Amino acid sequence: MGLTMEEKQALAREISKRYQRSGKKDKSKILDEFVQNTGYNRKYALHLLANWGRTELVKLAGRVVKLKADAFKKRKAGGGRKPVYQAATIKALKLIWEFFDYMCGKRLSPFLREQMPFLNPCKEFGITKEVKAQLLAISPATIDRKLKPERKKLELKGRSATRPGGLLKHQIPIRVFYTWDERKPGFFELDTVVHDGGNASGEFCCTLNATDLEDV
Repeated sequence: MGLTMEEKQALAREISKRYQRSGKKDKSKILDEFVQNTGYNRKYALHLLANWGRTELVKLAGRVVKLKADAFKKRKAGGGRKPVYQAATIKALKLIWEFFDYMCGKRLSPFLREQMPFLNPCKEFGITKEVKAQLLAISPATIDRKLKPERKKLELKGRSATRPGGLLKHQIPIRVFYTWDERKPGFFELDTVVHDGGNASGEFCCTLNATDLEDV
């Protein structure tokens, strides 16, 4: 397993001191050793060892700046692009989307612009001046992206309450006084279907399906 970036930087920090104090012959040996341990390109390794820790004054935009060749510093967490749409906007978008039967982004985007005069007075949606401006500007693609986690929650997990498995006839032979003959009508497999819409709470119907094995 190769060295990590931190280990390579620590190695460069130590070897560069010895490299910069050594003569030409020893420098070549040190460079060979460093390239073998780090896997760096030879020219890059040479530049790294020769300049590590050195400072140079340069003039940038009329100011003198001191540059030092050293390890890269990790970027602080929390950087990057700030979110464009505030949390209140996404909350209002979700409420409107749910209230108007879960429209897709291509339908919801023009709907927001056309119906905003009627949506704005409804306190339940929490549409402030800033939220209104963002809802009027949001694109269909952004709507779908922001609502994707909510759509995922609404996906049906499957309407069958029956576990998959082998044919039950091999486990529960109903008629045991003669063998099964699937070529003749009258040999059935039965299964219940739960009509609960993916939610088994409350009242719902169950139906029984019967399949004649001759037709399978």
